[in-house]
Amino acid sequence: MKHSAYNKKATILIVDDQVVNRATIKLVLKEGSYNFIEAENGEEALHKAISYHPDIILMDAVMPVMDGFEATREIRKIEEIQRTPILMITSLDHKEDKLRAIEAGVNDFISKPFDKTELKVRCKSYVEISNLNKKYTLATINPTTHLPNKNALIKELVTEEEERSLFLIKIDNFEENENFYGSTIVEHLELKITDELSKMAKKLGNHILYHISSGKYAILLDSKENITNVEAKHFCKTVIENLKNRKISAGEYFFDISLTLSFATGSRTLYNDANAVLSSALMQKKEFLLASDSIDKLKKNLQENLTMIKKIKIALKEDKMVPYFQPIYNNKTNEIRRYEALIRLIDEENAVLSPGRFLDTAKRAKFYQNITKVLVNKVIEKIEESGCEISINLSSLDIEDEEMRTFLLEKLEQNRTAARKMIFELLEDKETQDYDIVKAFILEAKNYGVKIAIDDFGSGFSNFIRILEFGPDIIKIDGSLIETVTTSLNSKNMVETIKVFADKIGAKTVAEFVSSEEIFDMVNKIGIDYSQGYYISKPQREVQQVLMAAEA
Repeated sequence: MKHSAYNKKATILIVDDQVVNRATIKLVLKEGSYNFIEAENGEEALHKAISYHPDIILMDAVMPVMDGFEATREIRKIEEIQRTPILMITSLDHKEDKLRAIEAGVNDFISKPFDKTELKVRCKSYVEISNLNKKYTLATINPTTHLPNKNALIKELVTEEEERSLFLIKIDNFEENENFYGSTIVEHLELKITDELSKMAKKLGNHILYHISSGKYAILLDSKENITNVEAKHFCKTVIENLKNRKISAGEYFFDISLTLSFATGSRTLYNDANAVLSSALMQKKEFLLASDSIDKLKKNLQENLTMIKKIKIALKEDKMVPYFQPIYNNKTNEIRRYEALIRLIDEENAVLSPGRFLDTAKRAKFYQNITKVLVNKVIEKIEESGCEISINLSSLDIEDEEMRTFLLEKLEQNRTAARKMIFELLEDKETQDYDIVKAFILEAKNYGVKIAIDDFGSGFSNFIRILEFGPDIIKIDGSLIETVTTSLNSKNMVETIKVFADKIGAKTVAEFVSSEEIFDMVNKIGIDYSQGYYISKPQREVQQVLMAAEA
């Protein structure tokens, strides 16, 4: 175990069988504010180096029990201290002796009798080198388990030419455990898991176990270790069974462990490949996944995502994020004076991309709010130009974000006339975190004359009490009910129930996905106030064009 008494000052281990020589070195270096440790032979030096982790070692060459050459070789075998600078202070001046010392791992030489100034300068220089080595070690070693970390793995693979195999292992819900139990308990848990993985990994042959990050490990096999997919699957199952079917103790607590694994083969991009497969396994809620089963698809998806991100960036830069407008037909007056704005992306080839093609990617790449802002600005312009009512879809991602809320309310304040023609369609979102924020926003928006619509009502997450709290002006009935309203009695009954509910709270109803005359007639028979869908018109670029198409 490493002693902590020498942590503040640089520590020098002086190894010499002569007491007077050790005393002389200490006297020369006393002004350097060093801590000194002494050993009288190589064997004692080895033990003290392991215990104290000195910053540098001043090693004599010729000593009893174990000489300086052998001691240096042994130190270079021990990972924790193998990067420690070793200076050999010796009267040996034969070329063969120096070559022997260099082969053993000595960094530099100081000849006896030594020059005081030279000794001071060299010690200071090598202490600085030692500090750099320690920073490197800290950057590549996990402080809890002392296993090499992600940096070490990447460094190992960066110049790799031969194909190797890699397992990634992630402890599920590890972050939640850390937040709940605290880092001390979880560090004990990691040590236990590390011990278990170390035992199981021995079955794989020559390998290195890495502690990538909190709750995440890697096992890199030697290039000579060939493993088949069948063997990889067997190992994954073994790890899962051994850890899942037992409770692991950490302090006074016992943990049920569940984990997810991935396996890949390759060279320089091996970690990225295995990590992509691991992410895919987590998304699919699979206990393990092999790259051979999914890597081609993952790479294709990655390339498609990168291509789409590029398209999004270009469209935002070149003003090619544009709203298309789908009319909302008034079943009572047979007029179209209301539209829903639906964002479209015009790509470099002038192809028009619908939101399903790019919005999910935009959310992951943090462009979603940029797109919402573009849509809001253009809808305000279109309202001022046409005088029509236009609705915009807003998700909880928009409303719960303080910056976006501020932007929306500022736009309403700056465009009070247009605000009275705006409709905010709230997308039902089961991931809404703070309904109080949503309710407060609705109230503020209504103060500007904005109408509130609940979109996709009846899609499965509808909460009638929540709807009452929001006080909507409009309820848009989900397309899945409208599409089957003429063929399914359950759908028809649900639509009629929603209509009765809307009338009770004073809200207008809109039937979405009205795609045929038969459906149009049925929603009118039920008494739905508005119809929207391809039977009325597809979304088009200009409001005027939509009106003409509907009249035709």
